[in-house]
Amino acid sequence: MSIEPNRQQRIEKLRLLMQQNEINAFLTVKAENIFYLSGFTSGEDALLLVTETDKYILTDARYSEQLKQEAPDWELLQGKPGSLDGLTEITDNCQLIGIEDSIVYRQFCELNKQLPNKLIPLSGLVEELRIIKDQTELELMRKCASISDMVFSRLLDFIKPGVTEAEVANFVAMALREGGCQKEAFDTIAVSGKNAALPHGKPGKRRLTAGDMLTLDFGGIYAGYCADMTRTVVIESASPRLSSLYEEVLSAQMAGVAAVKPGIKPTEVDKIVRDCLAKAGLDKYFVHGTGHGLGLEVHEKPTVSPRGTGYLEENMVITIEPGIYIPGWGGIRVEDSVIVKSGGCEIITCSDKNLILI
Repeated sequence: MSIEPNRQQRIEKLRLLMQQNEINAFLTVKAENIFYLSGFTSGEDALLLVTETDKYILTDARYSEQLKQEAPDWELLQGKPGSLDGLTEITDNCQLIGIEDSIVYRQFCELNKQLPNKLIPLSGLVEELRIIKDQTELELMRKCASISDMVFSRLLDFIKPGVTEAEVANFVAMALREGGCQKEAFDTIAVSGKNAALPHGKPGKRRLTAGDMLTLDFGGIYAGYCADMTRTVVIESASPRLSSLYEEVLSAQMAGVAAVKPGIKPTEVDKIVRDCLAKAGLDKYFVHGTGHGLGLEVHEKPTVSPRGTGYLEENMVITIEPGIYIPGWGGIRVEDSVIVKSGGCEIITCSDKNLILI
């Protein structure tokens, strides 16, 4: 049975952060944060304001009935599309209003005209709350990851010589929706042969041929939450070099997963992975971080890289995704999404990681 999120508890935690930052209200324009705090799913056309005592969503008439259904305990400030009318009156007693520093400059200027000398840019207030997932979020993320596993299983029957990278990517997008996802969490990566040397390569017209490596990085969005998984497979037969390099990358990935536990620094997990690749002389081909946080966005805190900060905590969700990219040859990446648990982690992307020949 699904567990409903305790959004009121999230508001109370936000108000504690507001007190710590000495602000009287907090304004967010980010759709993911609006959904996290209120349950309203059309935050792209809304603003959300939390004061010390009240909570408001500013949107237009297109969404008034939807708001009543999704966030009935929030007060609606209805205006014309893009209008900020009504903010002045409800913030009259607020001396300082925190606002996300990720806001676009044009919108900040418009808000600053409406609320002169009140706005204080702040970094990551709601994102700080989102780092630790509650049981509802974990349940949804397990479900989303299971859809990715189902899609991968179907892919193994679809992939064959002659199929193009673009056709593979299109199949993924369709299968994710058929599995219950709203849409792709990001543009599917399906790159083969020498194209696999591009970490974020775009699927094109190249047709799969025997001996090709094919890197597949994909995930959907289910009930607002993202999945992210990468597997590298081989068409028909693998060269000795490909087989050997694959085992080195897989070994590094598994070492990274094994290192995940509460209290370890993300930088230490990253170093463990890099040291594994360095022993095989492959670290120079590893050109990105080991992983990232996952949730309402496909890339969120914490960062598992040399630039990471803090420590991993229980019920964070992160990826572990080392890869090597050799120009003129190709590339290999293996990625799992994991939940940090007491004493270790729970892998929620369960597809086979051994080298698969198709």
